[in-house]
Amino acid sequence: MSKSAEKVPLIHLSEISENVRDKIFYAGRLENLPPSFSEYDSSHRHSYFAVFYFSEGKGTHKIDFQNFEIEKNSIFFLKPGQVHSWKFHKKPKGFALKISPEFFLEQNEKNSELRNYPFFGYEPGLSKIVLRNLTKLKADFGRLVAEFEEGSEPKVLFLLSQLILLQIKKEYDTSSELFIKKNRPVSEFQSLLEKYFLKERGTSFYSRRLGLAPNTLNRLCQNILGKSAKSVIHDRVLLECKRLLIHSDLNITQICFELGFLDNAYFSRYFKKLTGLTPEQFRESGRKTQ
Repeated sequence: MSKSAEKVPLIHLSEISENVRDKIFYAGRLENLPPSFSEYDSSHRHSYFAVFYFSEGKGTHKIDFQNFEIEKNSIFFLKPGQVHSWKFHKKPKGFALKISPEFFLEQNEKNSELRNYPFFGYEPGLSKIVLRNLTKLKADFGRLVAEFEEGSEPKVLFLLSQLILLQIKKEYDTSSELFIKKNRPVSEFQSLLEKYFLKERGTSFYSRRLGLAPNTLNRLCQNILGKSAKSVIHDRVLLECKRLLIHSDLNITQICFELGFLDNAYFSRYFKKLTGLTPEQFRESGRKTQ
């Protein structure tokens, strides 16, 4: 692959600040972030989970082809691999919390996996909420930033970040025990899909890994997501196709290879069947609107 053919830029925690704790955790105020933050108006990915709380600011936040308004008291959630970009019309104020998956796992706490939080789910609509009662949340964010800047122990940072995430989860109003129990198999399916979709695109692979019959997995997906398990797989592959077509400099052949398709012809048929456009047509129309 040519060196000049670039994929979507991937931003690591170690690149955003010299103060990142062991390259796995960061907490800071949006107004104090380095200039590079506001310069990330071009599309990029993160290797970490992120929460951005805007107490002030105006603009647009684009996440995987969906536009969200940046407004007062809006909170955005990003998970590793999502492609996003900012367009600010007013300098933002607020807080940023950035956590690598390893940070929570290193605490060895039961149910501390970040994927358990509903706002770190896989549906685009779960990327933003607007909260009304933020007095305590603001105070806890401020305390977390202060503890981080003072070099507090990871356990303290973990507990404070848990407190913040649990407050948001409570407000989110989708985290009852019944909801979590009902959705867990589908969530585990989506987690496996995120890991294996480039190589495994058959429903049977995922149902075996989950210990479910294929029909059971299909029924769960239909009930929770409104689509079959096969459609969920297609949607994930298609999202990656779109990401690379719009946000990378890879040519069609390189994208075909990157995504594990046998040849260009099959890739083009697959893409057109799902979108009604050839990859070339989608790239041309998508870049005109960027």
